[in-house]
Amino acid sequence: MLGYQIRKKWYAFWQKYKIKTQLKNIRKLLAFVVAVWLAGSLLTIVSQWLFARQYQEFLQDYLKYLWVVIIELVSGFDIPESIHLHPVSQIISIFMLLMGIVVVGLFTGQIITIFVHVLQRADYIPEKPLSFQFEKPIVICGINNKLVPIIRTLSKNKKAAEREIVIVDPNADQIKLADVGYCKDVWFVKGESSQRSVLQKSIGKQDCRVILLRGDDGEKASRSTITTALAIEAFDESVYTVLEIHNELNKVHFKRTKINDWICINEYGTKLIAQAALHPGTANLFYALLGDQETDNGRQNVHFSASELPAGLQGKTYHEIRKTLLTAKLDITPLGFAKYIDAQEKKRLGITLRNSSYFIQMNPVHPNSKTVTQFKKNGILYFSRDTVLAKMDKLIYLADDQVNFQIKARD
Repeated sequence: MLGYQIRKKWYAFWQKYKIKTQLKNIRKLLAFVVAVWLAGSLLTIVSQWLFARQYQEFLQDYLKYLWVVIIELVSGFDIPESIHLHPVSQIISIFMLLMGIVVVGLFTGQIITIFVHVLQRADYIPEKPLSFQFEKPIVICGINNKLVPIIRTLSKNKKAAEREIVIVDPNADQIKLADVGYCKDVWFVKGESSQRSVLQKSIGKQDCRVILLRGDDGEKASRSTITTALAIEAFDESVYTVLEIHNELNKVHFKRTKINDWICINEYGTKLIAQAALHPGTANLFYALLGDQETDNGRQNVHFSASELPAGLQGKTYHEIRKTLLTAKLDITPLGFAKYIDAQEKKRLGITLRNSSYFIQMNPVHPNSKTVTQFKKNGILYFSRDTVLAKMDKLIYLADDQVNFQIKARD
């Protein structure tokens, strides 16, 4: 991890000061200096051969003018009196001195340009190093009024501590550090998120998460979000995508895709208002679960256990595991489990899981018979509390932090 952070800082420095561009400019400048030096030296040699042959006894004597011209070009020092230059050669020398001033000016201008660019960008979030691929970034495509709250919420969550946040938008370079609360590891990639070249710069190596925010220009924004979602799906199906939609009628566009989650803010808001009216305190409950973005103290979140269930818990029913966890005096509340369903089992059960192999079962019920672990009620599939959990299954629980069940199982 330390090596990764060092490499990231180096590439960020390289990007910040545009070292690659500056090296290209310096190469061009050096090529210009060499071209002017050769041209000036040849002209001086020709003028001395035409008008001042008496000062050169041998052919190799003309080679000293190569040194004379380079001194004029890069240092501006006076030529020793021992070197006799014809008036034509002196005119060429004046031209070389002027070219030397131009070279120094161009080089100084390049240096000043670098620092001016850095100072101008000091108040804005940095550009992601384009030649360095982040490992597990959270990519946010689009900009709207939810962007800043999302960034601040992510930055305060421990699960996002080792993840970079990358904002992708044509105007992403205009976001100021003060706007996002000076959060660390927030970067931008400028461009349309539906373009493959932009996705190549943004998507991480592994376990990459993408949030698609809808723009403010109505149906045009909805179409753009759908296009971006399909582009990400085509680029890398393993990317976990969370899509914001404003109209629940747009759900039909995603049911046959492999987009993981779509969230209709209006629909959730409507249901929450109705539930709060029917069950006073519901709003405070959801607010506590989602957390206060101003203070992260004492917050209870819903967590999923690690990708592999500890060996000490494998082969047991959820009911047995729940009793084990409750007697272990852990500060958690078991909520349910995520059952891993392979392709063959999906077909047998007749279920479709969007780009996921996990079936979420909250608060598993006790069936009429322990031999029945899956049943349908009103056409909806349920897993019972007597479902045996295997290596790939996950526990769902409420806690203020992630619990390492592997250590707890050994204890």
